[in-house]
Amino acid sequence: MKRISLFLAAAVALLAASCSSMYVAKSDPSELVDDLLLIEPVSVIELLTDEEMAVIDDDLSRENSEIVSEIILGRPGYFHVTDDAILTADTTQDLLAFYNTLISSSKKYKPLVPVPGSIKSIIEASGKRYALCVVSHGFSRTKRNYRREVVRDIGIAILTLGSTVRVTNKNIYDPTVFIIDSQTGNVVFFNHMEPRTFDPLDRNKVSIFLTQLFSRYKWTR
Repeated sequence: MKRISLFLAAAVALLAASCSSMYVAKSDPSELVDDLLLIEPVSVIELLTDEEMAVIDDDLSRENSEIVSEIILGRPGYFHVTDDAILTADTTQDLLAFYNTLISSSKKYKPLVPVPGSIKSIIEASGKRYALCVVSHGFSRTKRNYRREVVRDIGIAILTLGSTVRVTNKNIYDPTVFIIDSQTGNVVFFNHMEPRTFDPLDRNKVSIFLTQLFSRYKWTR
């Protein structure tokens, strides 16, 4: 995955909703959607450092993106993906901006959110009508950062005699999946669930979560 500007990466982390939301187009398309193009997954993973700073980690982001891509391409019978397309720096920005609009809009109006022309062009150039997109974000703490926070949690619980109990998460993973119909310019499937508290590089758990997000996609055989 190409490097993402810190400004756009921060926007993704700040604007992503924490609540569960699922949207499926009201009417089925005339043909079964089982020939999807996978748009290169975009991942923005932060590292909470020893100095208690949150920084976008390019390596973690790239590795998560690669894991997502390999999981989806490795299960064509489930995800119905038959090809994939790489994003440029500009089209990555376009997809992120589109995602930000989707995640912050109500379910009712998702089909009316205009798909960027650059993304439609990528889909059309592949000869396909539909494309699957995955945008992920999350964070991981260093061991020192995590230990420090756990000690604080215990201290707060002791000082408040148990009336305040704080639980620090070492990791968070929060993906969103959506399918674009390039012919109508609509989003025909969108799903985002509560973030999970596991390492974004845990391939097995990422696979399970993506499977859950995609399980309500109703146009599969």
